[in-house]
Amino acid sequence: MKATIAVFLSLATTLVGCSSSSSGQGATSDAGEGDGTAGDATRDAKGDGTTPGDGSGADATGDASEQQDAAMLDAGCTRAEGPDGSCAVTLGAGQSAPAGIAVDSQNVYWTIALIDGGGAVMSAPIGGGAVATIASGLQEPLGVASDGARVYWANAGAYDVMAAPLDGGAPAVVLTTATNPQYVAVDATGLYATTVGGAVWFAPLDGGPPTVVVAGQGQPGPIVLDDASVYFTNFTGSASVVGVPKTGVPEGGAPLVIASNEAQPFGIAIDATRVYWTALGSGSVRAAPKTGLGDSGAPTVLAMGQASPSGVAVDSTNVYFTSDVGAGALFTVPVAGDTPATFVANQTYPFAVVLDARNVYWTDFTAGGSVQQVAK
Repeated sequence: MKATIAVFLSLATTLVGCSSSSSGQGATSDAGEGDGTAGDATRDAKGDGTTPGDGSGADATGDASEQQDAAMLDAGCTRAEGPDGSCAVTLGAGQSAPAGIAVDSQNVYWTIALIDGGGAVMSAPIGGGAVATIASGLQEPLGVASDGARVYWANAGAYDVMAAPLDGGAPAVVLTTATNPQYVAVDATGLYATTVGGAVWFAPLDGGPPTVVVAGQGQPGPIVLDDASVYFTNFTGSASVVGVPKTGVPEGGAPLVIASNEAQPFGIAIDATRVYWTALGSGSVRAAPKTGLGDSGAPTVLAMGQASPSGVAVDSTNVYFTSDVGAGALFTVPVAGDTPATFVANQTYPFAVVLDARNVYWTDFTAGGSVQQVAK
């Protein structure tokens, strides 16, 4: 069954067993070896885009489209299952438990969510190329984000969030939290992280002291940002979708509950006016205004009858989400609503999904998993 926040640790433990030991793929600098590329290649990743690391689907700025097209042609197609026969490219094959994913203008980043020091953060150029290890020996890295200068990740099996410069340099702890961090997002001023203890943290990029944006939540999970607010799902407790000002909840105020009693809400994405999320317990993909539903409103249901929908992303036209329906697939549905359509089929446990202006990227979360991309 698809990993959720509640069962993620036990599934990661199982995956360690499948990969024979914690020092197998994903545990060392050759974690990307399964696709015939050098997992310990010298990292030359450099980008200038900004993207959440949790599947929000906010478009990254792409200024290298011609180079991307050439790289895709050089990499070759693994299958043609995208819309209109589009070429699906495997960016990383033989990855042990690839979980979180992020993209900037040059590269795709993902976490290898293994326990006992078997975790890693990997990268590959958009369109395909050598897989590089950014960091290894980690404790269950889960959420990941990039601001074009550094890549950030949450060590879910520890109490810290780390970062590494994309032009080289050693990883360093940028935030220590009271309970295990899960997911991260970054903007021009700072890093945001959710924790299993029910808090959202903020750490300024200039090195100032961290603060708690909001506490008392029910195990907040994936997190996305707009100019003014932080949005996240509460997997347990109120099972809600919540918005909070980046500056924190005003004194005497309360977080904005956009929707509640949502049957295990998990993945989250935003556009200019709405919030979108997956609900594992009801097998659905839903949406609501950023301003909330009010007393009598109900979420818009975009998809029903899904098996463990987890990741979700959105652009101006479509909502993309992962589901275990059939053999596992990436689906799409118009933001205005319609019948969901299979976008890419024959996956195992498709998990997180992100977008840029041209492509869709996702992780297939299994012991011999992969990271793939396909044109929209």
